[in-house]
Amino acid sequence: MKKEIEYQIYIGCNDSQTDKEIVSLEELKKLVTEFFSKKETGFSLIATKGGYLHDDGNYAYEDTLCISIIGEQGLDVIKLGKSLSMYMNQECIMVLKCPLDMEYR
Repeated sequence: MKKEIEYQIYIGCNDSQTDKEIVSLEELKKLVTEFFSKKETGFSLIATKGGYLHDDGNYAYEDTLCISIIGEQGLDVIKLGKSLSMYMNQECIMVLKCPLDMEYR
């Protein structure tokens, strides 16, 4: 088993001011796929639904994209997450950094 790090970026699709989807989940998936393809970086996408309590007390249930990146791969994951957050006009995003034991078979 190889020791590695997995990063996950969770980003919702609803605009933080309008609570409406301005950029669709499919458009976001296409944007992220093109970005990683240009960088020749390994990644996985998981489309899901998620709930989130905004700072103002309003609860949102929205389409959410989880981007999984295994290993460092020369990326600043926090900077990438912040850029996606600004692009999607999100109040915040969630970035997870998890230790991983992995093996390709």
